[in-house]
Amino acid sequence: MFGCVAKVGGLPVGVCDVWEHLGKQEHCRYTWDTKANSNKDIPYVSRCRFDRVYLRPAREGPRVGPEHMTLVGLEKLDCGRYTSDHWGIYCSFTVGSQC
Repeated sequence: MFGCVAKVGGLPVGVCDVWEHLGKQEHCRYTWDTKANSNKDIPYVSRCRFDRVYLRPAREGPRVGPEHMTLVGLEKLDCGRYTSDHWGIYCSFTVGSQC
């Protein structure tokens, strides 16, 4: 586990971190990445996974589980800037699976 989640003893039972569940894929690890994203003018490189997606299955009904995760907002706008200083997270889910 990373950061504050580990400090409070981890996630509650039955809750999963989608990025971890999908194998901690490096291409979508850092949602705040000043090495790749130039929207923040800071004199150092910082790469953090501030933004996360957690999933807790419903008590009843079909189970839904994560299938794929990627980052969005990686393309610059016509003005030469990104839409944000954080990348967005895009997840797809399937019915019938679970964390």
